[in-house]
Amino acid sequence: MRFAIIVILTALILVGAVYLIADYVYPYPEEIAEDYLEALIAQDFGRITALHHPDREQPSAGDISQAFQQFSQAYDLKEIEKIDMHPHQGESDSPLGISAAFEATVRYTSEIFSPREIKINLELSRNFELSRSGLFDWKVHWQDQLPLPEYGMEINYERRRLVPERGSIFDRNGELLAGGGSVINVGVQPGRIEDPDLLFTTLEEELDLSEEYVRGEYQAPGIQDHWFVPLTTITEEKYRELDPILRPVPGIFFRREESRTYPEAETTGHITGYLGEVTAEMLEGNPELDYRPGEKAGRSGLEIGLEETLRGRPGYQFYVEGSGIAEDNSENIATETTAERKLLEEIEPQDGSDIFTAIDLPLQKLAMEVLEDKKGSLVVLDASSGEVLALASQPSFDPNEFITGISAARWSELAEDPDRPLFSRAAQGRYPPGSTFKVFTAAAAIDQQYFTPESEFQDTGELIVEGNRIRNFEEEVFQEHILEDAIVKSINTTMARVGLEIGADKLTEYFSRLELDRRPEISLPAQAGQLGNLGNQVNLAWSAIGQAQVLMTPLQMAKLFAVFANNGYLPELSITAEEFNQDQEQVFQQETIDALDLMLEKVVTEGTGQQAAFTVPGDDADETENSPKIYGKTGTAEVTGQTPHAWFAGYIRDLEGRDISFAIMLEHAGVGGRNAAPLIAEFFEKLLAEEIIDEIDPLEELEEVEL
Repeated sequence: MRFAIIVILTALILVGAVYLIADYVYPYPEEIAEDYLEALIAQDFGRITALHHPDREQPSAGDISQAFQQFSQAYDLKEIEKIDMHPHQGESDSPLGISAAFEATVRYTSEIFSPREIKINLELSRNFELSRSGLFDWKVHWQDQLPLPEYGMEINYERRRLVPERGSIFDRNGELLAGGGSVINVGVQPGRIEDPDLLFTTLEEELDLSEEYVRGEYQAPGIQDHWFVPLTTITEEKYRELDPILRPVPGIFFRREESRTYPEAETTGHITGYLGEVTAEMLEGNPELDYRPGEKAGRSGLEIGLEETLRGRPGYQFYVEGSGIAEDNSENIATETTAERKLLEEIEPQDGSDIFTAIDLPLQKLAMEVLEDKKGSLVVLDASSGEVLALASQPSFDPNEFITGISAARWSELAEDPDRPLFSRAAQGRYPPGSTFKVFTAAAAIDQQYFTPESEFQDTGELIVEGNRIRNFEEEVFQEHILEDAIVKSINTTMARVGLEIGADKLTEYFSRLELDRRPEISLPAQAGQLGNLGNQVNLAWSAIGQAQVLMTPLQMAKLFAVFANNGYLPELSITAEEFNQDQEQVFQQETIDALDLMLEKVVTEGTGQQAAFTVPGDDADETENSPKIYGKTGTAEVTGQTPHAWFAGYIRDLEGRDISFAIMLEHAGVGGRNAAPLIAEFFEKLLAEEIIDEIDPLEELEEVEL
């Protein structure tokens, strides 16, 4: 009897000991399940496999990692989080049991696709083998539920990218500047070339392709005689023009290709810009745009300035692939299901938006025609609104050459050309403004009441500033005169005195208020101007007449004169409808503008800008209409050791209902009044004779244009 009591007591003590061990030494099954989920959230697959029951068949940590990595890349996994976990109905999480079951809800979040919530069944049982974690510890049964319970690991995950259609670029009247169309690849078939000299001469004369470049392309190692070797790409219009000339030359062939095209070619090359393959820097620096190697993206002009708007957003499809995938239309998506493939989700691509520019194509063509083969720029603005009507820069380039991929040799030719055809002189070229800048100095002086147009000066032909001599152009001496004469006759000595009198602070203040020291906030690559160092009297004097370190772009010069045309108010530049801004700050008082009007009109009627004057023929051959008043200022910007740059800038009020400002700059062309001013006369005579200005619609109506 005593022995039986001892046995019973011993058994009770052992049971109690087991309970205590299970309760206090080993974790609850829920804790193991939580640990398992934490490992999943951290994507710690080594920790996950350590929690698997050794008696069950299970993958290695490497296998799970590989499957999860494929899923993560296809789904673009951003985060895993636990939503909920609870025991299965009727199950207990008592530490005294030998099995437990839980249901967990986990959410996957993607950078691209919708969040996906999955339910994972976690079955646990005790491990009765001695292990590092002890005896009777809880382990999870592997059930092949990861990454997605419906498919497990024996499946492939794939993401397909859907390319959006790139938006088009139009002028203000709906004329296509960049968009869908076709281009012509001009090339040669080496085995059909009969007369190399004729071939080289024709290609150089008609397409500006050098013999060295052409020969290098079709004689490159590996080229076969029967191959078509592309040399350049041209527009359909250019093809129609050149076909009768090029086709008779043995060896020259053509291929048409559907592509983005630039119908106006060189005329708008610096405005539209071009597309090119994305660079390594673009891939690395713009992950949010999801560029792919080999993809085309904007590389200059509006193509790069409005890249995100024009490009749109790619779409994506998320698939599972594997044998025997059952068709399941329970998900409310447009499914594409086969025995091998199932579409889980689709994000539609967002096509790029079309862009309407402020550019008036006939005006742009005329500006390019007037510049012809001269190196320079002609900018025309609506002075009241700041709309960029023409932005011409010569020499230019044909962006169609870049469509199918430009060869390294041709790129070197363009990039190393000393005439810099890829460089937009209008918006990026910074030049000393010379005497055109005297109007800025005079305006600041009059506005601050330092001087009036009638203020008197005495000129001896030179001004000595701290030992530095400033002379008038061609060493003229003007003796007694007034401030108005200093602008009309462009007297260096007087305007330098004016600059010294008003001082560096006021010049800097007005330069900044006119936003000339800032990059224009337009969608084109553009440069800021600079006033330079005004810390000493010599620099201050020279800066007042547009020399020393003063630099401006032709676009900024046209903007400066737009302020004078706009009664002292500063218009915000805009080259697209989206940039249009009616807010304007008054920089100069009306009295200042009235004074400038008188001076700048006399520059053209009596002074250095007389060759800018023009007349417009009337309906009757013997009659002449009253020509619009043109206000302007010449500039001859000195460049050390080189021929000066020639400038003429000004404005015309109420030109067929519009106030127009303009600036023309010719690189190293000499005297502004003799070389730049006549081109302005030619431009406006043709503009009015051809009634181009009548066709320009207001920018705010652009979005209503029907194409």
